[in-house]
Amino acid sequence: MRWRQVFVLYLVCGALAAQWWWVERRRVDRPAAQPVRERFLPVDAGDVREVRLRRGGRTIVSRREGGTWQVVEPAGASIPSDLLEAFASALADAEEIARVGGADADAHAYGLDERAARVDVVASHGDPVSVTIGETNPTGTAVYARRGASPDIVLIVRNVRYYEDLIFQALPAGAVPAADGAPVGG
Repeated sequence: MRWRQVFVLYLVCGALAAQWWWVERRRVDRPAAQPVRERFLPVDAGDVREVRLRRGGRTIVSRREGGTWQVVEPAGASIPSDLLEAFASALADAEEIARVGGADADAHAYGLDERAARVDVVASHGDPVSVTIGETNPTGTAVYARRGASPDIVLIVRNVRYYEDLIFQALPAGAVPAADGAPVGG
């Protein structure tokens, strides 16, 4: 190859690079920004002072005193303060992933019936907020929930249910009823 051929090839490469820089580079479609999701509760995690959980006939009342959470009811229950803090933070910081049902939705299909957990969140200011937490969605990535008297059913993050389950598992087991009849295995 001669020097003129090399020079022409460099000139062609430079022209193609300039054309890409000023024309083609600007044509790249940028993905649209993810829309901001609406918060599920109008409460900040730091403002939560009391959480009341009810599920399956069991009730847990906990209060933030100072920097730690204390179990008020049932008396003598030892649930880690960090677990209660994680639940309160997860619920207060939860975002609405999607609205899946309105007033005409079948609450039983979403687990928002007697199987659901009822949560009352009391903040340092404002009115208490009630939440009903239902079953997980079919993919297991979120849970169905309903805020207060709102007819809307929304999906929120699953870790709310995860922490709720851990809290109820931390409770001591109740008295086991005596069996009628013959002993098991006998």
